Amino acid sequence: MTLDDFYSFIVLYQTRNISDAAIELNITQSALSKRLRNIQDELDMPLISTRNRRQLTITEGGDVFFHYAQTILTQYHLMQTELQDYRALKRGTLHIGSVPVMAQYGLTRKMSHFMHDYPQINIRLSELQGADLLKQLQAETLDLGIIRDVQSQRLNKSQFTAINLDTDELRVVLDAAHPLAQQSTIALNDLRDSELVTLNPGSGVYEQMDALFQQAGFIPNIRFTTPHIETLLGMVAHTQRVTILFAKAAQPFLTSEFVTRPFSTPLISHLQLIYPHGTLSQAAQRLINYLR
Repeated sequence: MTLDDFYSFIVLYQTRNISDAAIELNITQSALSKRLRNIQDELDMPLISTRNRRQLTITEGGDVFFHYAQTILTQYHLMQTELQDYRALKRGTLHIGSVPVMAQYGLTRKMSHFMHDYPQINIRLSELQGADLLKQLQAETLDLGIIRDVQSQRLNKSQFTAINLDTDELRVVLDAAHPLAQQSTIALNDLRDSELVTLNPGSGVYEQMDALFQQAGFIPNIRFTTPHIETLLGMVAHTQRVTILFAKAAQPFLTSEFVTRPFSTPLISHLQLIYPHGTLSQAAQRLINYLR
């Protein structure tokens, strides 16, 4: 039984006349009669009495069939409308992974604007450390990833697209009373004897810092690691310890207790939007336009 069969019966039920129904359906009376016979044969019961062709009589079974036919067609049209909503970017879910810096770079505000303009597109955000985010990007379980360039460099450029979202500078963060706070810039060698506290491996900061100290030819004295910037600052406050953070990422957590100093050679990094080639949906493309 087809949707045309259901629709034909509905029209026949409403007109109670073979000739009028055939005209409305734009088919011949014989084709409509054959369609009705096939329906009744499939159901193995009469739906309409054709004794009076001018005014058809609907059986009890015909009444039941009519109501179900209406329900089926209504549900079908609702399905079509909902699928069209997805095609027209009105429904769906975007899966996004990000290192936990969305708010500091204004990305939550931009994402909120997107959600306002596309109220039926949901966003599922996973805030992850860089190593875990790289794994999910490579497994293509995310529509988009937000990660630092020092981490995205590990991805195969032939398989992934990278778009710069923001630029930041790596800085040394110290207690305001620290002796190095008197300097306008800090060289790596200035930190040779310092106790360092830092974000965990996979944060992007750790990898950048590790590479810098290797280039400088010494191993830093890392005493403490954590995934949380506010915890790091608590370990720096009123001590001689130092930490290294990206300026914009750290800014919301800084108070007058702390100072930040750039390196003698500025260390610049990009926050990037990453996605695998050939997987970008229209909804994801629209979101990228908001995040840029």
